[in-house]
Amino acid sequence: MLIAHRAEGTLQPNTWGTWGGAVDHGESPMQTVTREVREEAGYEGEFEATPLYVFEHESGFRYSNFLVVIGEEFEPTLNWETQGYGWFEFGKWPDPLHFGLVNLLDHAESRSVIARAAGAEA
Repeated sequence: MLIAHRAEGTLQPNTWGTWGGAVDHGESPMQTVTREVREEAGYEGEFEATPLYVFEHESGFRYSNFLVVIGEEFEPTLNWETQGYGWFEFGKWPDPLHFGLVNLLDHAESRSVIARAAGAEA
């Protein structure tokens, strides 16, 4: 799994988590993930995106998580939000994890989908 190392100047700096961003006006979550994969990680190839867990806060904040499956590992293009990255085996997570990734992995159904895609056991 490709996991981003968040840079200084971001919320929850120096934690490991997923790439992502805000849904633009008129954009669906699926359109957003397609755009963010290209903008945040710099991946230009073909991929399959599977909707996973949607985090909802009492404030109205929503964060849709997707599993993006690609054909082979690549070297992401980093921007000011990301100071590094790593490719990790399922269950061998770096430390500390961003709370959003912790929530995603704590969600049993999402964890199971991710594990199956990685060829591992949840």
